[in-house]
Amino acid sequence: MASHDATAVAQLLREFAGRSSLRGGNPYRAKAYARAADSLAALVVPLEQIIEAGRLKEIPGIGDAISDIVTKLHRTGTHPSLEAMRKEIPAGVLEMLAVPGLRPDKVLKLYKTLGITSLADLEQAAREDRIKGAKGLGGALQAKILQSLAIAHSGAGRLHMHRAAF
Repeated sequence: MASHDATAVAQLLREFAGRSSLRGGNPYRAKAYARAADSLAALVVPLEQIIEAGRLKEIPGIGDAISDIVTKLHRTGTHPSLEAMRKEIPAGVLEMLAVPGLRPDKVLKLYKTLGITSLADLEQAAREDRIKGAKGLGGALQAKILQSLAIAHSGAGRLHMHRAAF
Protein backbone atom coordinates (compact mmCIF):
# COMPACT_ATOMS: atom_id res chain seq x y z
CA MET A 1 0.00 0.00 0.00
CA ALA A 2 1.31 3.44 -0.91
CA SER A 3 2.31 5.83 1.84
CA HIS A 4 0.33 9.00 2.45
CA ASP A 5 1.78 12.49 2.17
CA ALA A 6 1.78 15.14 4.89
CA THR A 7 -1.44 16.76 3.62
CA ALA A 8 -3.36 13.47 3.75
CA VAL A 9 -1.97 12.62 7.19
CA ALA A 10 -2.84 16.13 8.44
CA GLN A 11 -6.40 15.67 7.22
CA LEU A 12 -6.64 12.31 9.03
CA LEU A 13 -5.21 13.91 12.18
CA ARG A 14 -7.88 16.62 11.99
CA GLU A 15 -10.50 13.87 11.80
CA PHE A 16 -8.80 12.25 14.79
CA ALA A 17 -9.06 15.60 16.63
CA GLY A 18 -12.73 16.06 15.80
CA ARG A 19 -13.68 12.56 16.79
CA SER A 20 -11.63 12.81 20.00
CA SER A 21 -13.41 16.02 20.97
CA LEU A 22 -16.77 14.32 20.44
CA ARG A 23 -15.69 11.39 22.56
CA GLY A 24 -15.26 13.63 25.59
CA GLY A 25 -12.46 13.17 28.06
CA ASN A 26 -9.40 15.37 27.91
CA PRO A 27 -10.11 18.39 25.63
CA TYR A 28 -6.38 19.11 25.31
CA ARG A 29 -5.83 15.82 23.49
CA ALA A 30 -8.06 16.90 20.60
CA LYS A 31 -6.29 20.26 20.50
CA ALA A 32 -2.92 18.47 20.40
CA TYR A 33 -4.00 16.44 17.37
CA ALA A 34 -5.21 19.61 15.61
CA ARG A 35 -1.95 21.43 16.43
CA ALA A 36 0.07 18.51 15.07
CA ALA A 37 -2.08 18.50 11.91
CA ASP A 38 -1.34 22.20 11.40
CA SER A 39 2.39 21.54 11.77
CA LEU A 40 2.26 18.67 9.26
CA ALA A 41 0.32 20.79 6.77
CA ALA A 42 3.08 23.41 6.88
CA LEU A 43 5.93 20.99 6.13
CA VAL A 44 8.18 21.78 3.20
CA VAL A 45 10.15 18.53 3.40
CA PRO A 46 8.33 15.31 2.41
CA LEU A 47 6.92 13.49 5.43
CA GLU A 48 8.55 10.24 4.34
CA GLN A 49 12.02 11.77 4.60
CA ILE A 50 11.31 13.10 8.08
CA ILE A 51 10.03 9.72 9.29
CA GLU A 52 12.97 7.83 7.74
CA ALA A 53 15.45 10.22 9.38
CA GLY A 54 13.73 9.74 12.75
CA ARG A 55 13.08 13.47 13.06
CA LEU A 56 9.30 13.42 13.42
CA LYS A 57 9.41 14.46 17.08
CA GLU A 58 11.28 17.63 16.12
CA ILE A 59 8.11 18.98 14.52
CA PRO A 60 6.23 21.33 16.88
CA GLY A 61 3.29 19.62 18.54
CA ILE A 62 4.46 16.07 17.83
CA GLY A 63 5.59 13.99 20.78
CA ASP A 64 5.90 10.25 21.35
CA ALA A 65 2.20 9.34 21.17
CA ILE A 66 1.34 11.52 18.18
CA SER A 67 4.53 10.44 16.44
CA ASP A 68 3.36 6.82 16.54
CA ILE A 69 -0.07 7.82 15.23
CA VAL A 70 1.43 9.91 12.41
CA THR A 71 3.77 7.09 11.39
CA LYS A 72 0.92 4.58 11.24
CA LEU A 73 -1.32 7.03 9.34
CA HIS A 74 1.52 7.72 6.90
CA ARG A 75 2.16 4.05 6.23
CA THR A 76 -1.38 2.66 6.20
CA GLY A 77 -3.79 5.58 5.96
CA THR A 78 -5.56 4.49 9.12
CA HIS A 79 -5.12 3.75 12.81
CA PRO A 80 -6.97 1.28 15.06
CA SER A 81 -8.16 4.09 17.37
CA LEU A 82 -9.45 6.09 14.42
CA GLU A 83 -11.33 3.08 13.08
CA ALA A 84 -12.90 2.49 16.50
CA MET A 85 -14.00 6.14 16.68
CA ARG A 86 -15.44 5.92 13.15
CA LYS A 87 -17.66 3.05 14.31
CA GLU A 88 -18.90 5.09 17.30
CA ILE A 89 -19.86 8.29 15.49
CA PRO A 90 -20.98 8.78 11.86
CA ALA A 91 -18.97 11.10 9.61
CA GLY A 92 -21.87 13.54 9.24
CA VAL A 93 -21.75 14.32 12.95
CA LEU A 94 -18.23 15.72 12.45
CA GLU A 95 -19.64 18.27 9.98
CA MET A 96 -21.70 19.79 12.78
CA LEU A 97 -18.51 20.84 14.57
CA ALA A 98 -18.08 23.45 11.82
CA VAL A 99 -21.20 25.33 13.01
CA PRO A 100 -19.96 28.36 14.98
CA GLY A 101 -20.92 28.22 18.64
CA LEU A 102 -21.77 24.52 18.58
CA ARG A 103 -19.43 22.82 21.05
CA PRO A 104 -18.56 19.12 20.86
CA ASP A 105 -20.66 18.28 23.94
CA LYS A 106 -23.75 19.83 22.30
CA VAL A 107 -23.05 18.07 19.00
CA LEU A 108 -22.83 14.76 20.83
CA LYS A 109 -26.07 15.49 22.69
CA LEU A 110 -27.82 16.37 19.41
CA TYR A 111 -26.62 13.07 17.94
CA LYS A 112 -27.48 10.87 20.91
CA THR A 113 -30.71 12.56 21.98
CA LEU A 114 -32.28 13.53 18.67
CA GLY A 115 -30.45 11.22 16.25
CA ILE A 116 -29.12 14.12 14.18
CA THR A 117 -26.34 12.83 11.92
CA SER A 118 -25.70 15.64 9.41
CA LEU A 119 -25.95 19.38 8.82
CA ALA A 120 -29.12 18.84 6.80
CA ASP A 121 -30.68 16.92 9.72
CA LEU A 122 -29.56 19.68 12.08
CA GLU A 123 -31.16 22.40 9.99
CA GLN A 124 -34.38 20.43 9.61
CA ALA A 125 -34.57 19.75 13.36
CA ALA A 126 -34.00 23.43 14.14
CA ARG A 127 -36.68 24.54 11.68
CA GLU A 128 -39.13 22.00 13.12
CA ASP A 129 -38.48 23.25 16.70
CA ARG A 130 -37.26 19.84 17.86
CA ILE A 131 -34.01 21.11 19.41
CA LYS A 132 -35.52 23.41 22.01
CA GLY A 133 -37.62 20.55 23.37
CA ALA A 134 -34.62 18.36 24.15
CA LYS A 135 -33.32 18.43 27.71
CA GLY A 136 -30.09 20.41 28.05
CA LEU A 137 -30.35 22.10 24.67
CA GLY A 138 -33.03 24.79 24.44
CA GLY A 139 -34.37 27.63 22.36
CA ALA A 140 -31.24 29.80 22.52
CA LEU A 141 -29.12 27.04 21.00
CA GLN A 142 -31.74 26.42 18.34
CA ALA A 143 -31.79 30.11 17.41
CA LYS A 144 -27.98 30.21 17.31
CA ILE A 145 -27.91 27.16 15.03
CA LEU A 146 -30.41 28.69 12.62
CA GLN A 147 -28.51 31.97 12.58
CA SER A 148 -25.15 30.24 11.96
CA LEU A 149 -26.58 28.09 9.18
CA ALA A 150 -28.19 31.13 7.54
CA ILE A 151 -24.84 32.94 7.57
CA ALA A 152 -23.13 29.88 6.11
CA HIS A 153 -25.74 29.63 3.32
CA SER A 154 -25.44 33.33 2.48
CA GLY A 155 -21.67 32.96 2.03
CA ALA A 156 -21.88 29.82 -0.11
CA GLY A 157 -20.03 30.25 -3.38
CA ARG A 158 -18.09 33.28 -2.20
CA LEU A 159 -14.33 33.34 -1.83
CA HIS A 160 -11.99 35.30 0.37
CA MET A 161 -10.01 37.93 -1.54
CA HIS A 162 -6.71 36.09 -1.11
CA ARG A 163 -8.20 32.93 -2.59
CA ALA A 164 -10.15 34.65 -5.34
CA ALA A 165 -6.96 36.18 -6.72
CA PHE A 166 -5.65 32.77 -7.73
